[in-house]
Amino acid sequence: MPKTTPPRLPSPRSLLPPRFPRSPLSPISPRAPFPAALALTLTALALTACGGSSDSADADHHEADTIETAGRLAITEAAAPAVRIHDLDQAAAVEARHAVEGVPSAVYASPGGRYAVVYQGTAGRVQFIDGGIWQEDHGNHLHDYRQASSLTTLRLEGARPSHFNVEAGQQAAVFMDGNAEATPPATASVIQLTEAGITAGRAGLSLTLPSAIHGLAVPAGRKLLTVARADDASDALPTHLDLFLEGTGQYQLANRIPARCDRMHGAASGPTTVVAGCADGMLLVRHTGETTVDAGTKLATPIRVSTVASHPGLPDHYIGIGNEGVAPAPVTTRFFAVDGASGTVDALEPEGWAEGRIRRAHGFDRHGDRFFILDDEGTLIVMQRVGAQWQPLARLPSTVTTMPTAAPWPTLASNGARDEIYLTDPVARQLIVLDAHTGSPLARHDLGYVPSALAWVGIAR
Repeated sequence: MPKTTPPRLPSPRSLLPPRFPRSPLSPISPRAPFPAALALTLTALALTACGGSSDSADADHHEADTIETAGRLAITEAAAPAVRIHDLDQAAAVEARHAVEGVPSAVYASPGGRYAVVYQGTAGRVQFIDGGIWQEDHGNHLHDYRQASSLTTLRLEGARPSHFNVEAGQQAAVFMDGNAEATPPATASVIQLTEAGITAGRAGLSLTLPSAIHGLAVPAGRKLLTVARADDASDALPTHLDLFLEGTGQYQLANRIPARCDRMHGAASGPTTVVAGCADGMLLVRHTGETTVDAGTKLATPIRVSTVASHPGLPDHYIGIGNEGVAPAPVTTRFFAVDGASGTVDALEPEGWAEGRIRRAHGFDRHGDRFFILDDEGTLIVMQRVGAQWQPLARLPSTVTTMPTAAPWPTLASNGARDEIYLTDPVARQLIVLDAHTGSPLARHDLGYVPSALAWVGIAR
């Protein structure tokens, strides 16, 4: 169960209307040193009042409360219990280095984008770093804030935190796999998070499952879809999704979704659908009411799907990802485009994708218009959404990044306020800034450490 601190500094978060200012970029130099480092730590934030009267004249001057900022990046350091925060308004210079209690296994952005959620799988812990850039709704205007980043006192503890699923702008679910070999055995659990809750130092609803299981949990309004395993399962992975509803302090079981999804792994959600990866395709579940879903539909694919990608800008559209073949035989990553509304799935072929190519990183731009794929040779492929179809846009050679022979692999993250994509290069110890329209490198920043995971935090525009 989570350890929490008394509520502090609650602040609801909202978004400004879209604006697309560009931030100045450092000139590109393939190996030129740039200051860069990051650390994740959140200190207590002193919120300043807007000031002034509440008359119409004050409302007319709310633009003074808007900060032009590209946000910050939270980057974990390989094999080190540390997170660095890089300020993108200062040529990605290190704003702070935050020591966490265990070596991070992943880092994510909170539902509203203010906090870096730092998973520490081996240590069984999740910590939170306030990125220091956020926005509040002050009634007659939106107010932006920028402060130093800080490590919060909120922490979640449980065996083997694994998946993190977000309902865009609303809430997130932390899934803890549990550990059947521990003494006593630790069962799987789910902890809900909201932006206001993290700010107040408290977790949301929780759920304890009957056994340890490598799974996931997808929040959707008052509902939570999480994993279950049938008695006749062929392995330790889930076979079904169970529907839970909000209760008093915890979720309450409503029913099991009948459609079966053996070897379930990976899921994503949209406004009206949820998609999970299965041994023989994907499971599509449709929301039918505030507290109900349908019986589920299987979408067939020739191989197992283990990752499902989505973006709020593409509601109820998904990209399923899986590997065909088993090492030491050749292994090839395959991609599938899913239309959740129509319940259709089509093969998606990246430009120049050859047999034996494996995906090492992927991600969308901030609008969901472009999809980036980095293969195991360091080639970056950019696909563009045109109408209802994904079409080739660019193919950049392997000189973009250096591909390591073992993890940590390069990772991708998009800026929510600028048209920029960030790519780590663990071999060169660099952060590469890419143009979100073309994928072309714009700048390289020397980090001075080996980056592993990264997440963008700030005010989305």
